[in-house]
Amino acid sequence: MALEEEIVRWSQERPTWQREVMRRVAAGEVFSEDDYEALVREIVNGSESSLQQFGLEQFPQTVPEEQPVRLLSVERTEHVNALESHEPLTFAPEGLTVIYGDNGSGKSGYARLLKRITRARHKEDVLTDVFRDTAVAKPSASIAVRVGAIEHSLLWPESSLPELQRIRFYDVACGSSYITEESDFPYRPSALFVMDGLIDTCVEVRKRIDVMLTANSSSAVQLPTVVENALESEAGRFIRTLSENSSIRTLDALLAKYESANESIEKLKNQEALLRSADPTTIHQQLKRQDEKLSAVGSHLESLHGILGEPGLAKLRANKAAVARLEEAATILSKSFSSEPLPGVGSSPWQVLWDAARRFSEQHAYQNQVFPVLDEDCKCVFCQQALGESARDRLRRFSEFVKNDTQTKLQEAKSVYNRNYLILKDLTIIPEVVASNLIDLEATHSDVVVEVRTILKMYESTREQILASVSDHQLVVENPIDDGPIVQRINKASDDAKASASRLGTPEGIQSQLASLIARRSEFELLEQIKKDRDSIAKEIVRLKHLKALESAKNAAATSSITKKIVELSDEGVTEVVRDTFTRQTERLMLERVTMSRTRADKGAFLHQPKLVGARQQATLPRVFSEGERTALGLAAYFTEAQLDNSHSALVLDDPVTSLDHVRRGLVATQLVELAETRQVVLFTHDIAFVADLKREARERGVPVTERSVTKSRADERKPGKVTMKHPWNARDVSARLNELRQEIDKMKKDSSMNDEQYDTAVSNWAGRLSETWERIFSQEIVGQVLAEGGLEVRPKLVKVLAQFTDGDYREFEGSYARVSQWVKRHDKSPKVNYVAPELNILEDELRLVDAWYQRVKRYKA
Repeated sequence: MALEEEIVRWSQERPTWQREVMRRVAAGEVFSEDDYEALVREIVNGSESSLQQFGLEQFPQTVPEEQPVRLLSVERTEHVNALESHEPLTFAPEGLTVIYGDNGSGKSGYARLLKRITRARHKEDVLTDVFRDTAVAKPSASIAVRVGAIEHSLLWPESSLPELQRIRFYDVACGSSYITEESDFPYRPSALFVMDGLIDTCVEVRKRIDVMLTANSSSAVQLPTVVENALESEAGRFIRTLSENSSIRTLDALLAKYESANESIEKLKNQEALLRSADPTTIHQQLKRQDEKLSAVGSHLESLHGILGEPGLAKLRANKAAVARLEEAATILSKSFSSEPLPGVGSSPWQVLWDAARRFSEQHAYQNQVFPVLDEDCKCVFCQQALGESARDRLRRFSEFVKNDTQTKLQEAKSVYNRNYLILKDLTIIPEVVASNLIDLEATHSDVVVEVRTILKMYESTREQILASVSDHQLVVENPIDDGPIVQRINKASDDAKASASRLGTPEGIQSQLASLIARRSEFELLEQIKKDRDSIAKEIVRLKHLKALESAKNAAATSSITKKIVELSDEGVTEVVRDTFTRQTERLMLERVTMSRTRADKGAFLHQPKLVGARQQATLPRVFSEGERTALGLAAYFTEAQLDNSHSALVLDDPVTSLDHVRRGLVATQLVELAETRQVVLFTHDIAFVADLKREARERGVPVTERSVTKSRADERKPGKVTMKHPWNARDVSARLNELRQEIDKMKKDSSMNDEQYDTAVSNWAGRLSETWERIFSQEIVGQVLAEGGLEVRPKLVKVLAQFTDGDYREFEGSYARVSQWVKRHDKSPKVNYVAPELNILEDELRLVDAWYQRVKRYKA
């Protein structure tokens, strides 16, 4: 399966926003700051973006390479080491720019500045002038670069460009880092640019989320302090475990419960104070009395409930209903006496009259005889007349009526009803003992007392309603009383008092109760603080929820899973290319038994490090290799990185051949010139021989070489950093020297103000340089072609240079060298010679002779 297909298939498992990022990267879009901000909001809020199709068709046919970055100039350096120059240090955008400077000239100051702003394996701060600047001085410089075809002017460190990281810097410290640390090399399979873009976006997203996390943390509020005694309380647990899962509703419910509590901090403190000074025996007795009083109040409420509560009312209603029912039955029965002379027999007044007659008969007229007495000689107790037959029959029927079951039940029902009525009428709702008990309980159970008194008022109102209903021959009671909850509270309080009495009968029990009170008081104090800080705590809950969302969003933008997939897709391919390129570089620098191995992956990049091949012991490269081999190895890794950089951006090197032997120095010069054929190469060095090697290689390959020099100024303080556009005389090759000698003749021609002594001095100086040029010709073009590095290496194939060297060549050299030597003020001239400095045309003839001789001899090695 093609790499692009693998990437598309893998993307289907990713979050929607990541698939959208991949689509936009594939389309070549560049994310703006607004894009990143919108993406962060989307991830944090958990909203879904509208996803367009992401498939193979989104991949471009060719992936555009990164634009090359070129250095153009460095100027206006302030507090950068001790640099001081009125001229900018400029660089040729193509080819090789060689910046020569002796030790202490300021050359490394410019190099350290470039090291800071470019991609370097080893980083270091740019120091100020420690002999002049104060600690508050800040280094700065103006830097001009070109990215592609666009030039940029940057004021470092205030402004920079991410593209500057395409410029690769090298010095000895960087070389050591290549060996001892892991490095990521720039080679990537082209299709991975979509994955790389996703990682870059995730990194940017995480950066912005980190800023939001910092702001979130800075807005955290100081929560109320939870003292030890309140740690396990409901309020203490709420504050201790406050998190994004905490609820503001729970917070408000906690405060509502606190505000409705009948206890208070002051009351709890008073109870504490009492306990601290209390005698166990006294406390035991007080609590026992509390138990008794609470039990008495509870029993009284239960008795009232039995009379005025729903059970008592139901019983009274049943009694009244029974009386009514029986009276109705008696009325029906009394209708059987409708034929009697007088109406109303069986009615209530009649019943009263009958009962009165019965009592009169049994107690006075006919004692010890059952009423009515119906003997023939008896008289009527009503009219006290003799009873006739019909009267006796009537009284007999009246007696049977009264003794009937209905009448009996009616009398019994009325008796019960009247008894209950009397109980209700004589009922005292708040007896003195109950009132006294309530007064005594106010100090310890004020909430119970308040509720009991409310219930008692309700019972009094109910009693009055019932009595009024009875007088109206009705029984209507609205809102029957339910005293069950308060009775339960009283019973619990009684049980608690009883238990406390048992528990507080000892000093240990008092201490235990005291600890409980302290915990309760501590919780109330914490709740009081929570009440004051309620809004802040609510904001903290909101902050914690936002913090959780930010952390989740940051985790969603993690690059580890993306890196893992990149490793799966291209592990062997990337490592193979890096290893092969590194192997070629090490072979060119004559290094053996070393390879480049992958160590791990990080944010989609494969990290590699040089390793020994075939070692039988555990040893690090720096311990095994010599100093020169370590330098060569660091350069090989650097050249590998440069070779794999498809942007062909600038390379900057500071004294790269330190400690290298003459053979490897030449190889490094060759490699640098080859690289300069396709990119800008900037080299800082103080090595004249290496400069000569570079120029010779560049000349042979047709690579332009731009000269720059850094020296100390000629002012009193001799400040380093002065920039000139050419190398000094000692660093120039033969062609450059011949050219400068021509320019000096032209200058002398134009200067008409010189007197004889000044002219004599100028000719002497010119002749001395021409003499040095003859010596450079022999060292470079004759002896140097055969014996490299002062005779340390023989080049047999170039012996033909000596074979072609003729006597005529020698005579021309000897003659010219002798003449030139006479013009130099090396020794005092004999008065007999009467020396006169030669004219300028003679100098021109001599210079042409040397140039022609040089051009002819150069061809001998062809």
